[in-house]
Amino acid sequence: MNKILFLGVLILFGLVFLYLMFNPPRAKKYNLKRLNLNDDNNLNSEILGKELFVAKSNRKFILPTEFDLWTEIVLFEHCIVFKRNNKEKKLYFSEINEIEPMLINSFFVKGKYFGYIFRCKDNSIIVKSNNIEDLELFMEKLFDLFPKEMIREI
Repeated sequence: MNKILFLGVLILFGLVFLYLMFNPPRAKKYNLKRLNLNDDNNLNSEILGKELFVAKSNRKFILPTEFDLWTEIVLFEHCIVFKRNNKEKKLYFSEINEIEPMLINSFFVKGKYFGYIFRCKDNSIIVKSNNIEDLELFMEKLFDLFPKEMIREI
């Protein structure tokens, strides 16, 4: 009797997981934007400028194997500074080719989180909303620095 009950529960869980795998619920809609910067942009790359906004992570320490997580992102007038474990990476606006949005799926929810890929001349940096709490507000402040013609809503 116990084996039949156990087998029935396993079959029920299997059916639920299969249903959720092929028909996942959708998360809320995000207002995502894409920014294309030209190669001949005349943005100054030698000074940071005034600090405009700071977005912090809910995690204090990030393992060295987690390359795409950041503890703090600081927006300046001419630069973005990504911080992780007492190390920082400065990304000047003149180095950015494109800022591209992406949706991040959870195990059972499609589009649960969102993120942005900062494509540079030599590499790319990924920022995710499940790590940075105020990423949506940070990106709005960033897009306010550029003309509306360069920004495209998706």
